[in-house]
Amino acid sequence: MQIQTPQERWRGNGWPWLAYLIFVPFPWLWAKPDATTVLVAAVAIGVFLPLYLFSPRMPERALPFVALAMLAIGIAVAPLPLGWTTFPIYAAVIAARLRPRRHAGIGIAGIALATAATGFAGHQPILWFAPGVLFVVMTGVATMSSVAFYERTQALLASQEEVRRLAGTAERERITRDLHDVVGRTLTLVALKADLAGRLIERDPILARAELDAIAAAARSGLAEVRAALSGQLGGSLATEAAASLVALETAGIEPVVTGDPAAVPTDAGAILAMTLREAVTNVIRHAGARRCAIGFEAGPGDARLVVEDDGVGLSFREGNGLRGMRQRLVAAGGRLELLALQPGTRLEASVPA
Repeated sequence: MQIQTPQERWRGNGWPWLAYLIFVPFPWLWAKPDATTVLVAAVAIGVFLPLYLFSPRMPERALPFVALAMLAIGIAVAPLPLGWTTFPIYAAVIAARLRPRRHAGIGIAGIALATAATGFAGHQPILWFAPGVLFVVMTGVATMSSVAFYERTQALLASQEEVRRLAGTAERERITRDLHDVVGRTLTLVALKADLAGRLIERDPILARAELDAIAAAARSGLAEVRAALSGQLGGSLATEAAASLVALETAGIEPVVTGDPAAVPTDAGAILAMTLREAVTNVIRHAGARRCAIGFEAGPGDARLVVEDDGVGLSFREGNGLRGMRQRLVAAGGRLELLALQPGTRLEASVPA
């Protein structure tokens, strides 16, 4: 949604306001004008119209001169039987668009004072020019309020658009993290089981067939998880992910050792740690070259912790998308991630408020 600026609204809807020019010849209702008065009124309106119609397209620095020109037109025709205060009223509308706002207030006050001074200097009855002075102030203040309202509205819309943009960016990052974890784990498991099935196909066809069935099941499970990631519903229980991680480690020929009870971790914290465990185990299988992997779960009074420790090559790989996504997910939940190099191996510690 785009709210028009005051200039755009004026440019598109400025014509109806010209109806107030009817007050210029208003005194002719009770006093027939002479030819000079009619000619001067026509010239005044002819000079005023281009200033009014083109003012929305003018730069802001030109607006004070436009307002002064309209005021000057009114002062110039004040001695004649014309509704000369109409022109200062239009001048106040122009001045109300000045920035900063105090300049607009000073401009409106100056136009009102000049209008009143012109009336007194011409010895006109107060009732002849006082309503014009009043309308200068009222119209100018109302225009200032209108401009301020649209500026606040535009600022609010800009803030909402920024929120939508940030939300979209966050959602894309979440999908990227989840897909990276899901696809990485699924393809790693499929590759491991495919290699195992290839080795067993001649030696033990029955076991090979079981591994092929497991590959099909892993592919279907991975597809379901991809759909869940795209819909924002990814994240199973920590106990389920722990069981899947043990299977993946055993398939890769890595001895798993588990301490602690993943079911004791609260559900919200467990969903976050489950995704962390998935990526951590995938990294162990793909990069560590480990023979043993220890997984520990702790549920304290204030937070829940996950520890994954292997005896592989250590921190021999850079922090890529997987670890970066893992860290972002934990930080977003108020947690933290630490990686420690061991001799040999790597220790990953993740914690999240419980």
